[in-house]
Amino acid sequence: MNPLGILRQFIKGLTSDTDPRQIGWGIAIGFVIGLIPKGNLTAQLLLVLLMALKVNIPMGLITMFLVSFVNPLADKLTDPLGYALLTAEPLAPLWTALYNMPVMPWTGFNNTVLLGGLLAGAALFVPVFFAGRAFGVYYNATLRDRVMNSKFVKSMKASMLFDWYFKEGV
Repeated sequence: MNPLGILRQFIKGLTSDTDPRQIGWGIAIGFVIGLIPKGNLTAQLLLVLLMALKVNIPMGLITMFLVSFVNPLADKLTDPLGYALLTAEPLAPLWTALYNMPVMPWTGFNNTVLLGGLLAGAALFVPVFFAGRAFGVYYNATLRDRVMNSKFVKSMKASMLFDWYFKEGV
């Protein structure tokens, strides 16, 4: 997909799939992805999950990027949490068995920040979903019309190239 097509899908995503629950799910999944390091199979699988489910993908991506920017502050909490899990003596056989499986090392489960981030994300998933759902109600009531009437979206809609290329409106 070319950059114009990606931009069109992003704008379309801001105006479709705007049920507050879909926005809440997108924000919650994006929050978990934002908490963990991105260079592993776990982050990629969560990103595929975000894209595969019927959630608001742009809100999930925006949340992922915003949480990724403040993630260095969260690492001060997630790193010790992951370290405590990885060094827990009763869990040592589990970590050894997982590490000896064929694909599991690629998930990065042995990274303290990733494991702590997943645990923190799982603990905060439901509250973030409810906060995202409340934001979805607010977005539909006030922000959605502002986004649709913004100069950027109007210019994209008015663009002859945009209309010629896609043969349909956003």
